[in-house]
Amino acid sequence: MIKETTILTGTDESQTYESVDAFFTAHGLEAWRAASLKTFTDAGFDVSDDSKQQCQLSEDNTKVIITVAYDDQAEKDAVMALPISEDSTGLEWAFSEDHLF
Repeated sequence: MIKETTILTGTDESQTYESVDAFFTAHGLEAWRAASLKTFTDAGFDVSDDSKQQCQLSEDNTKVIITVAYDDQAEKDAVMALPISEDSTGLEWAFSEDHLF
């Protein structure tokens, strides 16, 4: 199993959000999020399975944390082979070894 955790931060690191959806809406990234999820599902990855993917706000409600668990390198490669067409401008990306599950 390959686990990866990504932490997304908006340009204003002090802004708080009430939900993951509110985070993406505040940054005008609803289409980007939908495209990202579609990429995973098009590759056969079940984003609704909590043992495969979890997404939540950070404890201080300023960031979104996403952990994805690929069964193996082949599953990861299948997801990564598909392009995400939308732009994620306005987000800072960081990677973490602290996973949600």
